[in-house]
Amino acid sequence: MIESYATEAVTFLVGIGAGIVIRAKLWWKNKTAEEKKSFVYEVLQSLEDGKITTAEAKTLIKNHL
Repeated sequence: MIESYATEAVTFLVGIGAGIVIRAKLWWKNKTAEEKKSFVYEVLQSLEDGKITTAEAKTLIKNHL
């Protein structure tokens, strides 16, 4: 019985996670070129300010472009 609840909970969480990923991809796809350039500029600005590392900046840009 407990296994059933665990399976349902995991399935529910996987569904929520998949929905978030799909929504984020659609959100990014609908961005204009100007908005994407603005994102890259903000990442570079954070890099200059020392808020993020070079590796984090590369990962952000790679994942979004």
